[in-house]
Amino acid sequence: MRPVIGVCASHDTEKKTFFVRENYMESIMRAGGLPVLLPMTRDAETIGEMAERIDGLFLAGGGDVDPAHYNTPKHPKCGEIDPLRDDFELMLISRVMTRKLPIFGVCRGIQVMNVALGGTLIQDIPSEVPVNEIHLQNPPYDEPIHEIDVYEDGLLRKILNVPRFAVNSTHHQAVLDLAPGFVVDARSPEGIIEAVHMKDDPRIFGVQFHPEHFAYKSKGAQALFNYFVDCTRT
Repeated sequence: MRPVIGVCASHDTEKKTFFVRENYMESIMRAGGLPVLLPMTRDAETIGEMAERIDGLFLAGGGDVDPAHYNTPKHPKCGEIDPLRDDFELMLISRVMTRKLPIFGVCRGIQVMNVALGGTLIQDIPSEVPVNEIHLQNPPYDEPIHEIDVYEDGLLRKILNVPRFAVNSTHHQAVLDLAPGFVVDARSPEGIIEAVHMKDDPRIFGVQFHPEHFAYKSKGAQALFNYFVDCTRT
């Protein structure tokens, strides 16, 4: 039986639609997982049952996390906020952590995970932490735009086995203050956090870039999904 991977989706509030990109699901399936889209809700009982029925949680990319969740005033350049998605993911992360399940977060995923565990975010890189690197590229998204420094002895180094890795970049926010228990695994050359993992449980990890866009042609990008799904089998 393939492990069931709960996937947190995006939300079109006007059309009242939950949706997720194909390449997230395809990357998980290539790794041997069975991805299932989780509908957003604030009902604690339903969220608890979701956490009981999945073998791992995948936190996909999307809009910005409300800075109220990390006790910070909203920056003028903070983007669109979805209160339902924030509430749902924060509650679900808590339940999944209680069950000690693997979690993999991508882009918004690494950010909401950091917030859920007590960290904070850079709300807008260009205006708060000016860098020369482009972190919000134009399509195509399956082409790398900058490299990241992969730290020795970190989880990402163990997965990729390289000191530097070329990544795409479609974000204007990033991790600022690291949540207690998290360890930085990679940074961009100018210092933006690009990967983290939980020190006491390396099955909980996240990356700021979007490996799903180039996992179909990159062994390194697909290796992240393979590692995650393998963790759900143990």
